[in-house]
Amino acid sequence: MITLLGALTPTKWFYNSSSPCDVNIYVINGGVHSDILLPVKTSKFDWDDFIPLSQIGADTNQEYKYLSFGWGEHDFFINTPTVADIKINTVIKALFYPNNSSVMHVRGFNNLPEKKYVDIKGVRISYDNYLKLTKFIQKSFQIDNTGHVIRLVNGYNAHSGFYSATGNYSIFRNCNNWTAEALRLANVNTPVWSGLSAPIMWHLRNNCSYG
Repeated sequence: MITLLGALTPTKWFYNSSSPCDVNIYVINGGVHSDILLPVKTSKFDWDDFIPLSQIGADTNQEYKYLSFGWGEHDFFINTPTVADIKINTVIKALFYPNNSSVMHVRGFNNLPEKKYVDIKGVRISYDNYLKLTKFIQKSFQIDNTGHVIRLVNGYNAHSGFYSATGNYSIFRNCNNWTAEALRLANVNTPVWSGLSAPIMWHLRNNCSYG
């Protein structure tokens, strides 16, 4: 009952709607994982400067228009591309082992995913809030001693890859909690309890005015 109440309760009841709407951002609900989908390039930020697009997936594509970011537990995330691949021992380790390492799953898109194939929802935010969001995501990557991200293995398809990430995964901080933390920094409304992806999707609302 308490969990349900937290899932239905927003972190913010009111917004200052005077900020301009400059950037479209998106959240993808994969059922198990949630991912944040962002444009590769805006007038304020270019992801190619942080993650070389040609190195994300096995296809070495350099023309991606969008990138998705999802944070999660190392073993569970890499070995669980779909709900059908879930194994109980992997779940128990991810939730209850105290020092789980984490990874970032990055996927490139040439176009926005179609809603008939993917559960995706978008909101518009200001550039200031967008830069807060990008900074949070960048800090979630581990950086090597040369200042570059650390790519580990190929992802679920030819357009994605896994990278070393910061932070420890647990029952108290999972992939959806990470997504909610990122969105809150961008002044996007989220549920008080964000352990599952569905409540995050339900609370997404545009939080700035259309100029």
